[in-house]
Amino acid sequence: MRITHNTIVSLLEQVAQHGAAWSKLAAEADARAVALADTPLSYKTTDKVTTIQFGGYEYTRTPSDISGGLWTKYDESKPQVWTVPLRDEVVPDFVMKAPAGGYLVPAAQASIVEPKLKVHGIAYKVLASAPGKVDVEAFRAERTKLTPTSFEGHQMLTVDGVWKPEQREIGKGALFIPSAQPKSRLVMTMLEPQGADSLLAWGFFNNSFERKEYMEEYVAEEVAREQIAADPAVAAEFKARLASDPEFAKNPRARLNFFARRHASWDERFNLYPLFRTARRY
Repeated sequence: MRITHNTIVSLLEQVAQHGAAWSKLAAEADARAVALADTPLSYKTTDKVTTIQFGGYEYTRTPSDISGGLWTKYDESKPQVWTVPLRDEVVPDFVMKAPAGGYLVPAAQASIVEPKLKVHGIAYKVLASAPGKVDVEAFRAERTKLTPTSFEGHQMLTVDGVWKPEQREIGKGALFIPSAQPKSRLVMTMLEPQGADSLLAWGFFNNSFERKEYMEEYVAEEVAREQIAADPAVAAEFKARLASDPEFAKNPRARLNFFARRHASWDERFNLYPLFRTARRY
């Protein structure tokens, strides 16, 4: 109890002494966040190395009859100082430019995203009417990778791809999340699909990257021949792909998928991130 009491008293004394300055710094930080443009979504260390002195203990490494590997044993009665390299220069690794307006979450995805916005105190708006077909940026994954096992109850997902202009139908009940707000960094961290800690990375949208519709191979064989006969451009593109891509050429499924993707039955939403960027403010 005494430690808790002293901690609270100490904190209140610090607030009384520095509170006004802290409040001013916080307001300035919020203003910078509202005007945020480029945002790092992940970081990396550089090759810059600093040599430091590190306190340790004398140790031995002997074969272990338990693990079959090496057994490290430290002797805490024999302290040592080791000279070790330290790579402590951290720089942005993956940087994204904030959308001019913000993000649109279709009503079908609102139940996934809205609770996360509320718990983090992120500003957003529920659209009371349907904007209809609007200009947006849409992200389509070119490569996806699911973790073989779950982590903290989530099967993690990483994607490669790019945002491109499209027109998408946005209905009533969609969410608009403005970029220009004090928690803009958190907004982008959560909603940019390639962010290491995004909702996508944590597996909340895995269904969008699972293929649901398939064409039987015997049907795909006929469809391929029909497309080649009907469209010389498709035939030429297929021939060029065979000549330039050895992995594609030796993969029967990939070759048939080449034509399946051009058929009217192909699900255009496959590998489409179900949230969109918008230049408009709603």
